[in-house]
Amino acid sequence: MFIHWGLYAIPGRGEWTYARDRWEKGEYEALAKRFNPTAFDPSEWARLAKGAGMKYAVLTTRHHDGFCMFDSHWTNYKITNTPYGKDVVRMYAEAFRKEGLRVGFYHSLPDWTHPGYADRESPEFIQRGELHTPTAEEHTAFRELLYHHLEQLTTEYGTIDLLFLDYTSRWKADADYFGRDRLLEMIYRNQPGILVDDRLAYFKDNVRDFDYYTPEICVPNQPQAVKGREVLWETCATMNDHWGYCRSDSNYKPLETLTAGLIGCVSKNGNLLLNVGPDETGRIPERAAELLREFGNWFSFAGEAVEGCGASEFRPPFGCVYTRKGRVLYCYFLVAPMGDVILPQLKGKIESIVLLRTGEAVPMVNDWGFELLRNDEQRVRPRGVRAGDVMKIVLIDGVDA
Repeated sequence: MFIHWGLYAIPGRGEWTYARDRWEKGEYEALAKRFNPTAFDPSEWARLAKGAGMKYAVLTTRHHDGFCMFDSHWTNYKITNTPYGKDVVRMYAEAFRKEGLRVGFYHSLPDWTHPGYADRESPEFIQRGELHTPTAEEHTAFRELLYHHLEQLTTEYGTIDLLFLDYTSRWKADADYFGRDRLLEMIYRNQPGILVDDRLAYFKDNVRDFDYYTPEICVPNQPQAVKGREVLWETCATMNDHWGYCRSDSNYKPLETLTAGLIGCVSKNGNLLLNVGPDETGRIPERAAELLREFGNWFSFAGEAVEGCGASEFRPPFGCVYTRKGRVLYCYFLVAPMGDVILPQLKGKIESIVLLRTGEAVPMVNDWGFELLRNDEQRVRPRGVRAGDVMKIVLIDGVDA
């Protein structure tokens, strides 16, 4: 579960509203005087995540607007200086650990409010086409603030399992703008078991290796590779069209799109980080919560096609995606089939087939309709299949592609 939450929930126009909408000087920052999310219940968030089959979460401790959702020692622009007055990052971490979930922090590398940061993707350039040049002293102060924030987050909040640093702009692709090695040395010293993403560098081939890599809002066509070798990766995606809460955005994706995205990532040896954007009161929007509950219902029968699974060397049939775990192939249906399903490469290699949602055995058809099949193709006849269903295909022991 990815969680984008901050001051931007109050205007409810998404997490980039500070950059993309017109604000009078100090107007956006003044939203802190109104931030009082009394409906925030991190335990309920954790139960929703766990019920959906998720194993960890990542919360925005600070987004690009510079507002800290934790009790920063280094700025007054923070959640504990709002009417709410509580450290929601600490509350989140404790609640999710209590549910047995791993804890991740997102922290923005850019800070649009700091004079030591300037970029073409900052509000001043997006809105007015202007771009100030920080002095050396301002840029040093900016880097020190980032360093101290990450030092605090990795020393005062218990074990942090994952750190999602976001992001190095394409306009800074050739610069080490944030002091990458110094940051990582401190982070790994404080949290030896942590996983850190790749977004401290724009290009990946000419810098150090990262723990995992982060394509965004897509299912790649192949396992991700850097420097000629396959790497751990995860794509992040939203349920609707925004990361942060957007009051007018009701364009939620259907459940089948979300489950297909997860299976698609797993089929390429990757993972999915699925986002929710709580509102200004601290509630996860009802449609998002409903989708998480629906996801949980799907995961209750299809989760075995995700957990411990990865890519298969076999070619899936039309309209389907494969994941594999040992001698089991899981066939996910992107659409309901027109009728029988033709399994390439599997003739004589199948021990049994079951449709996971119903538990019904799926018969193999060997006495009809094979005149035009290839010799290695197996016709099967699942009944009552829906988009999002999964067939469990157990292969004969020792079978390979």
